[in-house]
Amino acid sequence: MTNIYSIIESFGRQFWVEPDKFQDFYNFKLSKSVKSSVKSSSRNFKADYIHQPEKAKIVLFDRVMFYSDKNNVYLGKPLLSNFRIEGSLLPGVRKKSKLVVFKMRAKKAYRRKIGYRMSSRRVRFDNVLRIMSSKKRYDLQVLVKNTKTGQ
Repeated sequence: MTNIYSIIESFGRQFWVEPDKFQDFYNFKLSKSVKSSVKSSSRNFKADYIHQPEKAKIVLFDRVMFYSDKNNVYLGKPLLSNFRIEGSLLPGVRKKSKLVVFKMRAKKAYRRKIGYRMSSRRVRFDNVLRIMSSKKRYDLQVLVKNTKTGQ
């Protein structure tokens, strides 16, 4: 465990975040811009499916509840407004093993076995950003840099 960590709130859950660590988020949706041609014709269901591998996208988490480094500890009430966590959205969708729900009623010959697999997106946390406010200007200060990518 490193000395630098943070606790963020996302998707209604709290996550322990450290630099260069991964976390899987369920029900993670990317907002896509709607093309004007598709928007105007709502009855046109033609879609072009082209497989293009995704590059890592930057995701900012602004609901930081706690931040701690070697010397300082910051605790939000409930959130810290001047901290951001920057992460890279890694390509691909991961699926967990199947969750099986088995329903049975005794002596009635009623048995149902239902299962589904939850899909998730993996995020690697890179930087911790702090917003430093000065006279009518805001600057971002990078507190933790990703050591593996050489930034």
